[in-house]
Amino acid sequence: MTAPSGRGYTLARGGLHLPALHHLRTFAPGAVGVSDLMARGRDTWAGARRSGRLPGWRTTKIALATVVAFVVAHVLLGEPRPLLAALTALLVVQFTLYQTVRHSWQRIGSVVAGVLLAGLLSSVFGLTWWSLGVTVLAALIVGQGLRLGDHALEVPISAMLVLAVGSHTSAGLGRVYETLIGAAVGVCISLLAPPVYVQPAADAIGDLAEQIGRLLKTVAADVEQGWSHERALDSLRRARGLEDTVDGARRALAEAEDSLRLNPRRRVAHVPRTLRSRLTALEYSTIHVRVSCRCMTDRVEGVPAAELPGAEVRQPLADLLDASGDAVKAFGELVGSDVAGPAGDDSRLRRAVRRARELRDAASSAMLVDAQREPEIWRVHGAVVGHLDRLLDEIDPDAEVVAHGLNRHTPATSAVTLFPRLSSASLRRRRPGTARAVPRRAVSGRAPAAR
Repeated sequence: MTAPSGRGYTLARGGLHLPALHHLRTFAPGAVGVSDLMARGRDTWAGARRSGRLPGWRTTKIALATVVAFVVAHVLLGEPRPLLAALTALLVVQFTLYQTVRHSWQRIGSVVAGVLLAGLLSSVFGLTWWSLGVTVLAALIVGQGLRLGDHALEVPISAMLVLAVGSHTSAGLGRVYETLIGAAVGVCISLLAPPVYVQPAADAIGDLAEQIGRLLKTVAADVEQGWSHERALDSLRRARGLEDTVDGARRALAEAEDSLRLNPRRRVAHVPRTLRSRLTALEYSTIHVRVSCRCMTDRVEGVPAAELPGAEVRQPLADLLDASGDAVKAFGELVGSDVAGPAGDDSRLRRAVRRARELRDAASSAMLVDAQREPEIWRVHGAVVGHLDRLLDEIDPDAEVVAHGLNRHTPATSAVTLFPRLSSASLRRRRPGTARAVPRRAVSGRAPAAR
């Protein structure tokens, strides 16, 4: 028997029990072995290297590049405070080596263009209020014409700084030299363990599949409990919110592709071709989910509670939605296998798609209504089942539209690949009067999904 004392301890039979001592023992040096701490550290380091995002690595490289550029410019140019070289190195170091090189060229181009423009115009007009306006206007036009991106404003800045001093030649050359040194140092520092962002791209695509599957299963639970307008609107809002996740996956994949450009590690790391195709399949799946939620909202909008769909309609549709969510999740699990190692087993995906198609037939029968007596309900029911069926087509490994997305084999380059107009499919399309000239989706009677 125990009795609380209210003073941080408990009076128990046979002695005094102090809860705080238990927590102290948890954090005692002997509670966690050194081997456990080392194992956790190794796992954390391995995960960081696999994801390509070492904590604080880019910050360290930026600081190092800034200091090195300052020292090198001071030694080579004899400048007491070469801050422009340090500033250039600070600005050009980016997440990937390709982006660093691109920013370096843009920075160099903007400074050189500004110095040349200032030297030309100052020798003709001198420095007056109207010549300054002409110089800035011309510099902005040159910056846009050269497509210097974020560094376009550096053209008029360099031009004005050169105009502000009397000896524009020495000042302009000094800016050019410091910019070259800063850009070169930034590129060299970026070569130190350049990151590869393939795994983050796969994680982003897998997260998109997980969110789509989770949303479908949530909508299935809502429909099973009661197909009301409020719940349908909430599902539609969540479906529209998937667009942010899609944009994030696109950016992650683009960053993964950029991280391998000019990267010395590109021979041991690559972006699987399936990542792009599977992201496309999930983008179309997002559209189908959004349109399905829109149709389900229209179905119950303004309908009295007594006339809402009954359990004989809601249950088969809920089963179809739940099975579709399982299929999308199984599809997303295959994304990680493309990056982590050999091709994953798609048997779970095949079973999930097969089960969803069986439930689709059951839902179609349960949602069947007379098209002449209830044309609006007939159209909405058909749209819901039709878009869910197209969603299954996007992720079905046996469907033609995604067969290339689930196949890891890379065909050898051939004459047909180099010259697509010589392919048999292209020749059939160009030959009039052939049934092969009709697109596959047109043959199946399916219209493109609404966006």
